[in-house]
Amino acid sequence: MKRNILLLLVLVIIVAYADVQAQPNDPSSPISEPVQLANSTWPIFHANTNATAVSPNHGPGDVQAAQTLPALTNRRRGRPNVSPWTVMAEPYPDGSQAVITSPNNGLAKYLIENDTLEPVSFLPLDRQFLDFDWGILLLNHGLGVSTEQKHNRFVIFGDAHNSPHAPLEIKARIPINENQYGQISGHFSLAPEGHLIALTNINKLIAVDLTRQTVIASFDLPPESGTSLHNSFPIDETGRIYLSTQTLMVAIDWNGQDFALAWPAPYDMRGPGCENAFGNQSVADEAIAVARGERCTGSGTTPTLIGNSETGVVVIVDGHAPQNNLVALWRDTPPPDWQPLANPARPEHRLHPQVAGVFTLPFSTPEGDGHTAENSPAALDNALVIAQWAGFRPSRNPPKGVQRVDWNPGQRDFELIWANPDIHFNGVPTIACAEGLCRTYGMGRYGRNYEYTSLDFETGQASGRINLGRRQNVLDQGNNHAVAADGSIVYSGQFAMVRVK
Repeated sequence: MKRNILLLLVLVIIVAYADVQAQPNDPSSPISEPVQLANSTWPIFHANTNATAVSPNHGPGDVQAAQTLPALTNRRRGRPNVSPWTVMAEPYPDGSQAVITSPNNGLAKYLIENDTLEPVSFLPLDRQFLDFDWGILLLNHGLGVSTEQKHNRFVIFGDAHNSPHAPLEIKARIPINENQYGQISGHFSLAPEGHLIALTNINKLIAVDLTRQTVIASFDLPPESGTSLHNSFPIDETGRIYLSTQTLMVAIDWNGQDFALAWPAPYDMRGPGCENAFGNQSVADEAIAVARGERCTGSGTTPTLIGNSETGVVVIVDGHAPQNNLVALWRDTPPPDWQPLANPARPEHRLHPQVAGVFTLPFSTPEGDGHTAENSPAALDNALVIAQWAGFRPSRNPPKGVQRVDWNPGQRDFELIWANPDIHFNGVPTIACAEGLCRTYGMGRYGRNYEYTSLDFETGQASGRINLGRRQNVLDQGNNHAVAADGSIVYSGQFAMVRVK
């Protein structure tokens, strides 16, 4: 009898254990493990989790033609609206490829098919116009993640059925407890093992298990950091997360279960004289100040990773005036013989040892019609391309300037390779190579015309240019330009989608 009871007890334990093990593969979840970014050319903003804005395959070479489409959706007062973030799904078996954007009131799907870009589907979401629900990334399993900040939840979406022309539908919603974790923002990325890492408005990082649809860990950023909701963040191959805030650059390690502070490095992103410029203003007030081009705004750009996790650096552009600085920080522990650099703003002081280099950019200024840098550097190996942003409504003669600055690991310093004063890129530059030649791409305003330009990566000289017309519907709002599998580039203008080839 005792033996039977013992066998029954063992059976109960085995069943219970099997049930626990089965939870991650709950059939009610639209996602099964493992979770990865979609196997596409541009599955997440800035192209990858290192935020390099570099195509993994060829680009269009010298731009020669463009196609413009009206937006799929409408916003307030009936004006069409598209989102700054454009991502690419994995190509369908027939070779066509979906392009997904996240407008303020939903998700839009376009299709590159037979050398054309065509609208397919619009999926309305319950959003507020000023929430900026622009965050979006695409996963394997044919799914994607975006937000409904109004309800503090993530949205998992995908095709209604397995077809290039299938409409988008909601697969699941993941509510986040605002009292416990704060309000989610549009800034999130994917860790190497597949957890969604997101930033909230109380300077808290959360890790979301997309399979179980729940928060599994959280981490409070150092209280002295100031707001960090202004930009997104990269995650490297080890799970280290890099965040720029108003007063600190912070590295946080994620091991798949827990967060841990790797290092905080004090750095004044706003510059001397801006310490108390806005006090404890809200994120919305901060965004308005940035849109107006006011000085002392921002927390630097989205950081970009170059090199490896042991000897490489993370780079940002700060908000100093009259010119912004390109700043590098060691991703890991500084070299043993490293000596702290002099602070360019206060030569009598030294910078934190984590700071590896500071370089004043010739064309990145908030002065005049310029704006404090917002657009993240693009990076190809150790080469960085940075463009002057002119805001959401650049004048007919906006401040111009695109520059390439290389990080020299041997000399542990920056070097200016070229600076072109005649080119206006109003968004994050995109880098791609075709037939052995590399180009950097972007659009800008020249008088009454909007034009798209490709620059030779080695010289910085214009290698191709397209006139996009005089309507502001094609105006870049500080977007990233995504490279499709066929080598064409797609970006979202102010009121239209544009494909360049």
